[in-house]
Amino acid sequence: MEDISNTSPASRMNEKQAIQLPLIVQALAFTAILHFSVIQTPSNQPPGTYPTSQTSSTLSAPIVNPVLQQASQDLKLPTSALRIINVQKQTWSDNCLELSDSGVVCTRRRVSGWQVTVAHEHNQWIYRSDASGAVIKLAHRNSH
Repeated sequence: MEDISNTSPASRMNEKQAIQLPLIVQALAFTAILHFSVIQTPSNQPPGTYPTSQTSSTLSAPIVNPVLQQASQDLKLPTSALRIINVQKQTWSDNCLELSDSGVVCTRRRVSGWQVTVAHEHNQWIYRSDASGAVIKLAHRNSH
């Protein structure tokens, strides 16, 4: 049998390098995965981002896109021109989100949802949504 303890320092160094190379590759791969999985927010706050003064509630992406699309249709503006500036979690007292429409029967039942303020330049619009984003209604418009 061959005595393993008599390996030269050079061969031990090559073994260490052979082990370290896969570890370096793994570390780089892990870093790349982390880098691309973290949402990076540019300073100009594109749609779907919120200022630091926002409430602690976070609006999920399945709600952001429908609200911005509804606002885009209502306002005849591209979604890229709109930004969400405030989000508040709400519970509405009826399925009309407390915004009765003529000819629509509203059922009195609690509906969880969101109140979302959308802005373009100096104008702001408040939208109400149920939790799933299936119902989205314009509640109020503020023009400055």
